[in-house]
Amino acid sequence: LWLLVVTGAGGSGEVPPVPQAVPGSPRAVSDAELRELSEQLLAADSNRAGPGQLEVNLQGSGSNSAAPRLFSYVSPELLARPTFSRLLALLDNYEPQTGRDEKETAEEQREQKEFLDAALDTPVLALLERFVLSKGLYPSAEAFRAELHSMWFGLYSRSSGKALDSSGFEHVFHGEVKKGAVSGCHNWVQLQALERAGRLEYLGYT
Repeated sequence: LWLLVVTGAGGSGEVPPVPQAVPGSPRAVSDAELRELSEQLLAADSNRAGPGQLEVNLQGSGSNSAAPRLFSYVSPELLARPTFSRLLALLDNYEPQTGRDEKETAEEQREQKEFLDAALDTPVLALLERFVLSKGLYPSAEAFRAELHSMWFGLYSRSSGKALDSSGFEHVFHGEVKKGAVSGCHNWVQLQALERAGRLEYLGYT
């Protein structure tokens, strides 16, 4: 899970400090436990798109400027769910060009908190929170949530220290432009929003 491994150096100064666990208290997590946890998280994801809520038209491979839209249908009810709607609210908060400082407003910080609260209210993150606390990886739920905020929204440099221009969330969910090429954007919600707005043209796949 990327949310467990993406870390951001530095930050905007708005991320609350993360309480430290007592040295020696965390218990080792085995590969078998991680495999079991990943299956449990997948099974617990009742928030994902269900049958008929998301339809894509992959077409053939190769470029085709006359290709139909990639997203044939996206359910409005799906996008209205708290995690989806609050994710969409965040997607206009970022400067995509690397090398330019990200500037967070109070409203954007509020949107970050609302998205994180909605995500933590899902069965997936509730299960993950119970697991990491049971293993002593964090001293409290508050510590876990503070570090999750730092992992997702803590700012760091993707331009060799030139600027605090990136975060785990921006790279994965929004996408960035570095040296003229798109980087990140591993997120269908952003892709369908860009296509709907006329800012993305699907040319097939390779």
